[in-house]
Amino acid sequence: MNTSINVCPKQAICNLFNDRITTFKSKMSLEIYKKLYCNAKDEYWKECKRLTIINKTGKCADFVMPNSSLTIEQILDKMKEQGTI
Repeated sequence: MNTSINVCPKQAICNLFNDRITTFKSKMSLEIYKKLYCNAKDEYWKECKRLTIINKTGKCADFVMPNSSLTIEQILDKMKEQGTI
């Protein structure tokens, strides 16, 4: 029996999913992120750096993409520098 979840549990509060990140040059690139992470099965969105940060802090800065090359610690440090957390 497959028990994987098909959508990210944090979609309701994620700025990326809710089209609130204005840095995307095209709607298509945003939709690709959503397809690959937000609306994928849990084996994909559980790797999302945005989800990890939201789970740790309750929010995520808009500079963080699901596949960010920054480590979680680097993201948290940058968010602290920006006063986001």
